[in-house]
Amino acid sequence: MADAQNPRRILYALVVLLAIAAVAVTFVKVKYFGFSLSDRGAFFYQVDGSIALEPQGDVPVRISLAVPEPDEGWAFVPDDGDRSGFQLRRIDNFTRLVLTLEPPVKQRRVSFRYRLVPAPQRRPAPPEKSEFPEKPPVADSVRSAASAILDRIDPDRKMGAAELVPALLHELSALPPAEKRLLAPDAGSDMTVEAAITVLAVRGIPARALRGILYDQRRYQQQPSVYLDVWYAEAWHVYRPGTGMLEEPGTFLVLQRNDNSLLEVTGARNSSILFSVTRVPAGVERLNRIRAKIIDDRALTELSLFSLPASEQNLFKRLALLPLAILLIVVARNIVGITTMGTFMPVLIAMAFLEMQLLPGLVNFALILTVGLGIRAWLSRLNLLMVPRISAVVVVVILLMQLISVGANLLHLPELVNATYFPIIIIAWTIERASMTWEEDGARNTLKQLGASLGAAVICYLVLSNAYLQYLLYTFAELNLIILGIILLLGTYTGYRLTELTRFEPLVKS
Repeated sequence: MADAQNPRRILYALVVLLAIAAVAVTFVKVKYFGFSLSDRGAFFYQVDGSIALEPQGDVPVRISLAVPEPDEGWAFVPDDGDRSGFQLRRIDNFTRLVLTLEPPVKQRRVSFRYRLVPAPQRRPAPPEKSEFPEKPPVADSVRSAASAILDRIDPDRKMGAAELVPALLHELSALPPAEKRLLAPDAGSDMTVEAAITVLAVRGIPARALRGILYDQRRYQQQPSVYLDVWYAEAWHVYRPGTGMLEEPGTFLVLQRNDNSLLEVTGARNSSILFSVTRVPAGVERLNRIRAKIIDDRALTELSLFSLPASEQNLFKRLALLPLAILLIVVARNIVGITTMGTFMPVLIAMAFLEMQLLPGLVNFALILTVGLGIRAWLSRLNLLMVPRISAVVVVVILLMQLISVGANLLHLPELVNATYFPIIIIAWTIERASMTWEEDGARNTLKQLGASLGAAVICYLVLSNAYLQYLLYTFAELNLIILGIILLLGTYTGYRLTELTRFEPLVKS
């Protein structure tokens, strides 16, 4: 008896120590380092960039990069921890980051980092004449093509810019490349934007092309996109050329305007650039300054998750709630008594729903699962071996998801198109597991476990998609020690499950 009690005491002591450590670290962060338990506190955006290039022999490589202009309430601030070697320079009235690599250059990738901090909103000034350099006279054929577009969209010339621009972009997106070339004969790959600028110029509406990225943490890396910038109502308005949608203020980071190039590289070829953006609580900034001042060792500041590149931070933010979702599965199986298909299959299904959104994910999951199990039942009549039969079902499932994506694209249902590689693997794995369970336990138990797994997956999805919980468990990762302690305590539970109480109720009554 004493031997049985001793491990329990050790376990309880361990759980208490885990809880004390989690509470202590959280208290220190909040009390002394300025972290906030609220996700509505001050924050800034951290922008990470990566430039790929191929050096050309024994010549120096010079990289010149445009930085965001101070607008829309944000100001550019270099990151003190950025050790890439970039220096701020003022070139042709533009601020740029400049780096020179002396030969021999062996680097094929150069990384950099800067921050965007909140700044007082500035009322945009009316456009100056210098912002719109005079273009060469428009050829008669180009003017005729632009007038034809306007005749189809606004024959009476009564539409305002707010209505005209979306309609124009929709019209241009539907045109074949040959017709766009008539409007923008000198354009490169951005013919839609250049054609729109030409048509708007005929109407006397100032417009220009700009290049930038979205404040979107779901994208691990993104290439700069070309957007249309239109002046009306005493302000600039940014439009997506493909959809004609107006970007809301604060959602789009402008990196390049007018003739100011985004990236210039000499001494190398095949250069390209990718960006990642992540949102960082302002308390982390204060924490890094205090550590650097007291310890005077900047290497220790890199121990925080917030020192990671933005792409890795976005990935860990998605994984921050997995311990909590695992705790829910432990409660569902050991306390409630729900039998799911696989121990953590509901968590994987919930992560697939995060990629596809809940409703499209449920539709895709139900449709593909029904067809997959139907094909499995039909294949069983052919007397195939189990492994080839299940493998054939998985191949059919992948083809079916491709067919759904193509059909959804034709029907303009973008929510159903997002059948990415990750959800495909998870759903195919679910089909495989369901097929094996069908072979071993029969159809009734298979459908029962699938229903339980789907219900648990929906609950896990609601947890994983909660923005506040994600902020809390990412900023205060030590709280996972408390979750670990609860899971350890649940491992000692030997009582009845809730479903067993319902199951044995007739015996109690008798």
